[in-house]
Amino acid sequence: MILLEFDPKIGIWCEDPDSLDKLKKNCFGEEKEGKLFLDIEEALYIISLQNGIVRKGSDPLGFNQLASHYAREDPRLIVKYNTYRDWRDRGLILKRIEYIDKKGNKQSSKKYPSKPLALEKLDANVYWYPVSLYSILEDEYLGKKLFEDHWIGQYGIYKQTRGSLLKLDFLETIFLNKHMGLTVLDPEGKKLTYKEIMKQVVKVREYSEQLYEIYEDWRLQGFVVKTGFKFGSHFRIYFPGASPAKEGKWTHSKHVLHVFPKDQKLLISEWARAVRVAHSVKKTFLLGIPELTEKDLIDYPADFLAYRRKKEGGNLVRETTDDNPRFLLVSVSEDEHIGGIELASLLHKANKLGVELILSISDRETSITYYVLKKIVLPGSKYEYYEIEWDKP
Repeated sequence: MILLEFDPKIGIWCEDPDSLDKLKKNCFGEEKEGKLFLDIEEALYIISLQNGIVRKGSDPLGFNQLASHYAREDPRLIVKYNTYRDWRDRGLILKRIEYIDKKGNKQSSKKYPSKPLALEKLDANVYWYPVSLYSILEDEYLGKKLFEDHWIGQYGIYKQTRGSLLKLDFLETIFLNKHMGLTVLDPEGKKLTYKEIMKQVVKVREYSEQLYEIYEDWRLQGFVVKTGFKFGSHFRIYFPGASPAKEGKWTHSKHVLHVFPKDQKLLISEWARAVRVAHSVKKTFLLGIPELTEKDLIDYPADFLAYRRKKEGGNLVRETTDDNPRFLLVSVSEDEHIGGIELASLLHKANKLGVELILSISDRETSITYYVLKKIVLPGSKYEYYEIEWDKP
């Protein structure tokens, strides 16, 4: 049995000698003036799963009595406790971020190879159909060249060898008009500029300008960017050099990219669903946040610094607070919302601490799913991109 004391003015602490040894051995609490003070999530864990008793004077307190007292100031207490419980149940240590004086030494960014696109002048006309958000190129030679050399548009029928028209979506139409001088005509034969096309698109497609900014950013760096509709995302991404005609075989993407405007907030369950779909088809999920600047970043609260296991003498042993932390861990529930600014701010905080960022998502059955976020360095880009991977501690 572990014996703890509680006083609303002082906090939760342990002074029982036998209990102290057990708690200190397992990295619970912070020692001050001969007492071991515990955070509320530590105490709740000990009450519910470690045969602990918390006394207020001579009266024992139950889980809800103690939790409800702290939940007045911290409404997200139970969400954070769910994460704490799960991490501890895995035999691992995590501590509140404010108590840690050590930084990590991990790099949480990844550089993607780029090959700037060779822009060429296009002497051709396409017809733009605003309601369908497509344009059509009839020039068979140029259509095939754009499709096979740059994988722009859809030549003929998807994954078939029939047809000779090149269909261009609104992103491709704007890009070719802006950067390669492709002439775009409306159904009456009037010339349109890329700005005029975009004005038409924004009336029927939300966040179309942000989608285009991300599309343009990756295309100019030589990446192939196609629709990610089948995978629940905005785009699927191919590294420079990918072609639908290479060696007569269809090329499969390994990455999907979802655009997350900085002022948009997504329900956590929807966000996680998109990541899971990508992982189920063995694709890396990328998140793009356009228009984000340093001024947008906020001091978004994080919960814990977390530790894993390390190799020692040929064995895996649990890391403790004597080691450098591995992760900045943030607890959220499936029914909360999170925005692009919040995610970017958390990643910047993790970078400063020299750790990777983990989102811990608690579902309605209190099962926990973990996702690790790593920043992507795309040479020449002014936008924020992240890789998001499912993780099992």
